[in-house]
Amino acid sequence: MASVTGTREEPREADDKRAMRGEIRRRLRAMDAEALRSADAAIDARLRALEAVQDARRVGAYLASARLREVSTTDFVARKTSEGSKTMVFSPIVDDASSSSMRMLHVQDQERDVEQGAYDLPEPRETYEDGVRRLDAVRDVRDVGALDVIVVPGVAFGEDGRRLGRGGGYYDAFLSRYVEAAASVGAPPPLIVALAYGCQIYPRERVPVHVHDRLVDIILTDTRAIACTESGSRALGETSS
Repeated sequence: MASVTGTREEPREADDKRAMRGEIRRRLRAMDAEALRSADAAIDARLRALEAVQDARRVGAYLASARLREVSTTDFVARKTSEGSKTMVFSPIVDDASSSSMRMLHVQDQERDVEQGAYDLPEPRETYEDGVRRLDAVRDVRDVGALDVIVVPGVAFGEDGRRLGRGGGYYDAFLSRYVEAAASVGAPPPLIVALAYGCQIYPRERVPVHVHDRLVDIILTDTRAIACTESGSRALGETSS
């Protein structure tokens, strides 16, 4: 999984990120409920058709917030959890807001296993119904195996794979840590798939990035699938030029 190199974030870079977040919030607010539902269905169809996702046996996936107008993952998570013991799904939970730390815990059923957590976002419960702690994608990587795919949200994306989050740095920190965990069991980095509405996409080199910001491999929108890295191109069946 590629990353972007750079120096400590400068005031202008921070200003650029704030301005872009504001622009995207305005664009998303302009989408009515029907437009959001239609786009969600089209994006989910693209996700469903992606062979790497079909074949994935261990998946990380965010639990979408309607309040934040994130692309819905409800149907995707339901499909993967319905596959039974052959597939495991892990979803984010904020571990420590002061250090932008998050974990991904095992989810078997969205209705039963999820509650409102930090920032009023849906998160997995810490324990299973019997009180046993949930499996953790990093802590228990040697027992459950490495994730094949991680599905991530974002505020804005560049066609070159740049991702602008909400400013907390949770996903960037987690993805860096997860790559190390996967390597510790001899596994390659997971395929990073971002879901976004068309209005969240910018041309290459437009999205401001920093040293800790991770590139995504593929961006799926309601109108197209964008390969951003060599891994993304391979997953979409594209040949290198």
